[in-house]
Amino acid sequence: MSEEISKTPTEDTSKILNHRPDPIKLEEFINRIKNEKTFPQTMNNVLLERYLKISFNNVENAFALLKSGLEMRAKASYLFTDRDVMSSEIQTACTTFQFVPLPKITKDRYKVTIIRFPKCDSNLYDSVQVIKAALMMFDACYTIYDYGDDGFVEGEIFVLDVEGYSFKQFLDLGKNAKTLLFYTSFLQEGAPVTLIRNHICNTSTILDSIMSMVKPILSKAVSDVVHVHRYGNGLLEFIDRDVLPSDYGGFEKSIDELYEDWLKVFKSKRDYLINDNHWKLSEQ
Repeated sequence: MSEEISKTPTEDTSKILNHRPDPIKLEEFINRIKNEKTFPQTMNNVLLERYLKISFNNVENAFALLKSGLEMRAKASYLFTDRDVMSSEIQTACTTFQFVPLPKITKDRYKVTIIRFPKCDSNLYDSVQVIKAALMMFDACYTIYDYGDDGFVEGEIFVLDVEGYSFKQFLDLGKNAKTLLFYTSFLQEGAPVTLIRNHICNTSTILDSIMSMVKPILSKAVSDVVHVHRYGNGLLEFIDRDVLPSDYGGFEKSIDELYEDWLKVFKSKRDYLINDNHWKLSEQ
């Protein structure tokens, strides 16, 4: 990622972070978008706030990051069109992986999202549809304040639990390595996310193969914050116990229960997600 659209907070900027972006800067950002005729004019306001928030109220940085994301979506339109939450493809994908934004944030005001692969019929697993569903879930998250009705977190922690990931699923992912690499690049270069840490737990030799595919395109900022744990309870060293699900030694509900709660929110965003006009660039 270029320095101009870096999402990594510095020591100075971290001292002036607020839960919401500056309203004057937000108005300037929205006007900047309105004047860009190729940009969609129906983007969600919470989404725009999020872009500005992680850019530390720098309008040009927020605009550059948003533009990068929209252009990347155009280049991989097969992942960003026909996105019906209730379609059979997405519904099946949602049974082969779990994307769970945890309801509580850490003491440092970080949000934790766990992605895991429960045991399933590997014949149903389609890595492209899983990645598509995951990107839809990210988009759903972007339109919701992180806590309360008006708050954003100061960064995000991602946990990848690969305990149930089978060799057959890995072979399917390998066939679609290009999509996996795009997904990794998009989260680094086009998404309104400030990454704090990546945790990978319940590791196996399959994980080593996956990492060998994505490691070459990981930025140094991302690779430096990857932590690998042989077991799930290794997360307790880094994440508050009252934030983590009971499956990982925490005090929250089980990951299955939390996933069911999240799916209800996800399905409520159907009309938003199915409308391509929210992120489709127009031609001049």
